[in-house]
Amino acid sequence: MGFSIRIGHFHSAMRFRFKHASAVRDETHNIIVAMQDDEGRIGYGEGCPRHYVTGETSAGALSFLKTYGADAAHAATQLHTFKDWCAANVKLIDENPAAFCALELAALDLLGKRENRTIESMLGLPAPRTPVSYTAVIGDSSPGKMLAITLAYRFYGFASFKVKLGGDLEREKKRLAPLPDSAIVRFDANNLWNDAESCVAYCKQLKRNYWAIEEPVHAFDADALIEIAQALDTRIILDESCLLESHLAPYLTHPELFIANIRVSKCGGILRSIQLANHCLTHGIDVILGAHVGETSLLTRAALVVSQGMAVQPIAREGAYGQLLLKQDVTENSIRFHRGGILHPNRYHMDQKSGHGIDVQSERIDWE
Repeated sequence: MGFSIRIGHFHSAMRFRFKHASAVRDETHNIIVAMQDDEGRIGYGEGCPRHYVTGETSAGALSFLKTYGADAAHAATQLHTFKDWCAANVKLIDENPAAFCALELAALDLLGKRENRTIESMLGLPAPRTPVSYTAVIGDSSPGKMLAITLAYRFYGFASFKVKLGGDLEREKKRLAPLPDSAIVRFDANNLWNDAESCVAYCKQLKRNYWAIEEPVHAFDADALIEIAQALDTRIILDESCLLESHLAPYLTHPELFIANIRVSKCGGILRSIQLANHCLTHGIDVILGAHVGETSLLTRAALVVSQGMAVQPIAREGAYGQLLLKQDVTENSIRFHRGGILHPNRYHMDQKSGHGIDVQSERIDWE
């Protein structure tokens, strides 16, 4: 007998407004899938459709799950049959990665609960016990707000910062001024410029040390990205330009210039994220484990699984804000970093429970 699924939505206001060149967000709206077996066990998964990243919308994700969810759930009663379904539907998953991510996370959670094993154990991976460090991410906020946020992060012990760029040079200089010279800084432009020349001219005038810039021009413009990296003597982080293994081909002539930002929802779940991350590493491209703004603890937990499956650990991590950003999480005990941006997996005893090892509060989800 196959598994059954329910589709839901998780909404939460954010504690502060987050802005970048592609979007403004003061609440989160994520897709949730619950997958249940005939003995009442339930697995949960989450996806974050973001039109400006993968082209997905919430309506499109919902349509995918209503059309294909039951068929995938029927195949998910065994890990190998679920993998077979995925292999037979690669193109469909490529077009709906966030929606599929919610489905896959729910399937892996339920399979783990049925076998009374963690997802890591089920996939033959070590348990996540070592503390891991996260980057402070700062949106395109006003200079005054940037000062307050920077001071708060520094007081909390952060040394690494990712700053969203806005495109107003004089305003940008004021925004960056509070960052200490000792801070480890990278920029995220969210496809801000139309060409390499505009990006290079702008960044040369910032007079700020930084080690990488993410998505400075339109996605997949490999020639412009190589030109920017060489002109600025910096590394380029690929986000919207790195969804599939095939997307990496133009960058493999200069792998030392590039870093891949792997986000579990964007890349279509845990298994595909592990595969893509290791493909990057095999070809000399370092990996950052990223996150969408507004992810809940479900996707924070999923990213921990991905890191356990990587041949080399990520050079940086993003996310794990939990209820520091969201007014409500989908779990009672929000998985998040603490002082210094450090997340301590042992604090959550995930390796002592089955599946994800976290308790989802079903009543917080709006079910279809």
